[in-house]
Amino acid sequence: MNRPNNHPYSFRVAKLFATYLVLFEVTDVSCLAGSPAEGNLLPESMTNDKIHQQHNIVRELAENKQENYNDKQIDKEEDDEEQATANPTPKPTVSLSPSATPSYAPTANPSASPSSAPSAEPSPSPSSSPTLSSAPSSAPIPYSRPPRVDIRYVPWIDLPADIATTATLLNYTYETWNDYGANSIENLNWDRLSRNEKMYAAILGYQRESWDCWQNHYQSLRWIDLDNEGIQSKQWWEALGWDISSWNKYDDPPASNDKYWYLLSEEERFAAAQLCYFKRTWDEAEVYVDGFPLEKPEYRYTNWFDLDVSVRRIASDGLKYSDFLWNVVGLHDSLEARDWKQLTPVEQKAARLLEFSQTSWDCWINNYRGYSWEELQLFGLDFFYSSLGWNDQSWAGLEEAPEKKSWKELNVEERRAAIELCYSFETWEGYDMTINYGPFPFAKPKRRYVEWADLSEEIQIIANGTLEYTEEKWNNLGSAKIETLGWDELTDEQQSDAVDLGFYKKTWDCFHSHYRSYDWNELSTSQQDIFRLLGWSESKWPNNETPSSYEKQWDQLSTTEQSVANAVCYFEHNWDRSNLKEEEIAISSGSNPMNPTQGFDASDISDVLNGRKNSANTSKRFTTSFIAFSALVCMAFM
Repeated sequence: MNRPNNHPYSFRVAKLFATYLVLFEVTDVSCLAGSPAEGNLLPESMTNDKIHQQHNIVRELAENKQENYNDKQIDKEEDDEEQATANPTPKPTVSLSPSATPSYAPTANPSASPSSAPSAEPSPSPSSSPTLSSAPSSAPIPYSRPPRVDIRYVPWIDLPADIATTATLLNYTYETWNDYGANSIENLNWDRLSRNEKMYAAILGYQRESWDCWQNHYQSLRWIDLDNEGIQSKQWWEALGWDISSWNKYDDPPASNDKYWYLLSEEERFAAAQLCYFKRTWDEAEVYVDGFPLEKPEYRYTNWFDLDVSVRRIASDGLKYSDFLWNVVGLHDSLEARDWKQLTPVEQKAARLLEFSQTSWDCWINNYRGYSWEELQLFGLDFFYSSLGWNDQSWAGLEEAPEKKSWKELNVEERRAAIELCYSFETWEGYDMTINYGPFPFAKPKRRYVEWADLSEEIQIIANGTLEYTEEKWNNLGSAKIETLGWDELTDEQQSDAVDLGFYKKTWDCFHSHYRSYDWNELSTSQQDIFRLLGWSESKWPNNETPSSYEKQWDQLSTTEQSVANAVCYFEHNWDRSNLKEEEIAISSGSNPMNPTQGFDASDISDVLNGRKNSANTSKRFTTSFIAFSALVCMAFM
C-alpha cells in the first residue's frame, strides 16, 4: 500500500507564488530568474508559464470569492433591515464583537468583581439558542466507517451494462476496475472530483464519506484535515505508524506500508480495516502461501501419534484434545468453533505454544466461524461466505443455513472463497487421520465393539445417557433403536455423547445406520452402485423392501457381496448381529493401513452391474480389486 503523491512540491510553491502575485499585482516574474550563470532563483519547475497559470487561477478564485462575499453581505443587510422593520427587538441585541461606536453611557453601578457563584435558581426554561464556543469540545467525535459500496467489488464481467457504462465515464476499464487502486481517480478525494465525476460516482452509490474512505482512504487529505469533524481518521493512520513528517514525505513511510495484509499486527489490520481496506485492496495483488492466504500449520494435520510427546501434552492439557479429537479434523467443535477472542487465557497460552497466533487460529482453526457478520464485513470476509450461500440472516440463525456441498461439488468461485477462509480438502471434509487397517472407508470405532463389562464406568454412564444403551442393547449389535438413526437425526446432546464414544457423522452413518437413513437421491452415484450390488433399487429403498442378500449369514455371502458390504461398514459381526459376550471382535486386521487405490480398475464395477465380463479370470480380478474399491468408493462419503 503506497500513498500517491497528491501534493507535489512544485504545485504548492506555484500556488503560493501565484497568491503573492495577485496580492502585489506582479505580472512579470522574469526578475526572479537569474542569469544562466547565476542560476534560477526559483525551482526548476517554476516556469513563467506555470506562475501565470496559477496567477490566473488564484485571481479568478479571489474574484469569485469576493463577489460571493459581496452578494452575501447585500442579502444579509437586506434581511436585517427587513427583520428590524417588521419585528423590532424589545431589548438591545447581544453581539459577540464590539459595535462600531461605544454605548452612550456605562453601567450606573458596576460590580467590584465578577460573581463567584452561579444563580441561586436556574432559569425556568433553556436558552433559545446554544452557546457559542471558540474551541471544540475536548472529546473527539467517534469515528464511524461509512457503509461499503458493494458494486465496486463486483468483477467487471459481471457488472450490469448501465453500471459498466457509468464506470467508463470515470475512466475505468476492465483492467483498472478489477485491479484496485489502478485508476488515478481513486487518488482524489471527493472535493477534488469534477461536478460530472461526482454525478457518475453518485450513480455507482458513492457519497462524499464513502468515496473518501473506500476509494481514497483519506490519502489525499492534508494531515491536519484528518481530524476534521466527520472524518476523524488520523487515529487509524497513526496506529499504522504515520505522522505528519511521513505523511508529507519528509520521512520514510512506516514499516506497515511494506507489509502484506496478514503480516500486519492485529492492531494494524484493525486500523487498516477502519480506513476501508481489506486484504485485496491493501495488498493490491493476490498474495498466497502455497495456495492459501496464510501459511498452513502442517503439524495440525499430522497424526496424533506422529507428534512429539511434548506437543501432545500441550494439546491435551491446554486445549483438551484427545487422539480422536485431534485426528478427525474439525471434530473438537467446543474448542474450534470459538475464535481467538473467545478462548480462555489458558487456551490462548497453549495455542501460542503450538505456534498459533490470533491470525492463524481464526483462519485455519476457526475459519472465522466465531465472528459476527459485522466482524466479517469489517475485514471483507463476508464476500467469501456470501459466495458460499450465507447472508447476515442465515449467519445469525434467523434463516436456514445453506446446504453444505462436498469439496468436489464446489464450483471454482466457491472453492476459491473457501480457500480464502483457510479451508482445504482436509478441513472442509473433516479429514480423518486415524490409521485404517481394515477394508472400511474409515477406521473401525474400537470402543463400540468392546463388551459392556469391559467398559470403564465413565463410558457406561455416557452410553446409558441420551443414547439409552443398556448392557443388553450394547452387547447385541444392531439391537439399539438409536443405531437406526442417522447422525443428523440425533439431538445435539446425543451427538456429543456419540463423540465421547468415538463416533462422528461419517463413522456413525457408516457403521451404525449404514446410510439407510439417507434418501436415495442423497446417496452419491458410487454409493447407489454399492447398494445395487447388495440387491437394492431406487424403488425398494424408500419402502424398506430388504433384499434377499440381507437374509444370508456373512459366510453365505459371495466374496463380491462381502467386499461391497465392507464399503458401507458391514463386517461379519454387525452383519450377523453378534453378541459381544460371545464373540471377540478384532479391532484391526493387518499391519499396514489400507491403500484404497491399489489394484483398482474403475471399469470393473460398471461391467459387473451391466452383466459383462463373466469369465473366471474377470471374476477373480474383480474380487481382488473390489476390496480396494470398497475403501476408495467411500471417498464419496467424505
